[in-house]
Amino acid sequence: GIFGWIRKLGLNLEHLLVGYQMGMQTGDIQHAMFNAIQHIKIGFISGQNLIELEKKVLMFGKEMTEYNQMTSYQLLLTIKQAVTDLILSTNDPAVLNRKNIEQKSLLKQALDSNKMALLSDMYIYGGVVAYIFCAFDLALALVKKRQEMEQSMSRTSLLYGATAFYDGLIFLAKAHTPTECEEISEMSSIMSKMERFVQIGKHNCEHKMFLLEAEIKGKMGDHDEASRKYEMAIAAAGKSQFFHEQAIAYERAADFFLRINEQKKASHYYGKAHNLYLQWGAQGKADHLCKNIPF
Repeated sequence: GIFGWIRKLGLNLEHLLVGYQMGMQTGDIQHAMFNAIQHIKIGFISGQNLIELEKKVLMFGKEMTEYNQMTSYQLLLTIKQAVTDLILSTNDPAVLNRKNIEQKSLLKQALDSNKMALLSDMYIYGGVVAYIFCAFDLALALVKKRQEMEQSMSRTSLLYGATAFYDGLIFLAKAHTPTECEEISEMSSIMSKMERFVQIGKHNCEHKMFLLEAEIKGKMGDHDEASRKYEMAIAAAGKSQFFHEQAIAYERAADFFLRINEQKKASHYYGKAHNLYLQWGAQGKADHLCKNIPF
């Protein structure tokens, strides 16, 4: 609801949990499961610890199957896969193969039954995880698939500004020159949306806006302004306790400083990002960062 926009997202978690509990106590199972799904979605996008979130996913998932709430369960699985991907740190072929089979099965179910809301969630959370793991080509492909599908949807998932934010980061990750950056028509729309979202909910969206602006300035070669905006994004994310997106801001800032040959600062910021990913519970991402930074 509106309170999700105007106050810190994390403050809604307890109310949604109460809604779930009331639904279960009164026998209104659909109401309970709606609140459970919203609790998990907001928990994910607000940066709740992934280990704790995984425990809740498993608990809610068990009840959804027991009460035959399969639509809710399918929506839950999209977030479960994202959480698992971020936590998982393994090269075990059996584990990776099982995960791949689960993802393909869920996608097939969504396509066969034409469940556009489920497909949209799969594309959104899949795109977020792909971006975080720097699989930018995959992330962009998922965004484009979702946008194409959204043309026939009456309502799309804004996720309190998170959808537009990650779309913007993904488009900017694929813009290698100032000209490309300016020619991405989607960015104009995304930045307009983010400006409105900041006006509605500064706590949830201001740091997102700063990071997008930093990425744009960096692509355009305005190093001083890019550096300033990265610092503003990092500070605002910390103040609002979006520590997972503070980690992303540190990593993008480190990438920027590496490009302009400020290696000492880049190394320091990669370290900050690594620590925050661990704090989030994203062991898989933390390990990925260690393997891919050039130090």
